[in-house]
Amino acid sequence: MQLSITGKRWLLTIHLIFSAIMLGNMVTFLILSITAAGTENEQLVESCYQIMHVLSKSSVRASTIGTFVTGVLLSI
Repeated sequence: MQLSITGKRWLLTIHLIFSAIMLGNMVTFLILSITAAGTENEQLVESCYQIMHVLSKSSVRASTIGTFVTGVLLSI
C-alpha cells in the first residue's frame, strides 16, 4: 500500500491528534486520582471515579484504538 506524501501527512496528523487526546485523558486521570486520594469527602471520591469510568468507556477507548490503528497504518 503506497500513500502519497499528502496522505502520509494527514495520517500522521490524525495519529498525533489521537495521541494528544490519549495524553490529555491520562493527565485527567492523574488529577482525578490525586484528588480522590487526598480528600475525605465521599461524594467527591465517588464523583472522581464516576468521571474516570465515563472517560474510560468513551474517549480513552476511542483514542487508544485510533492511535493503534493509525500507528499500524503509518508503519506499513
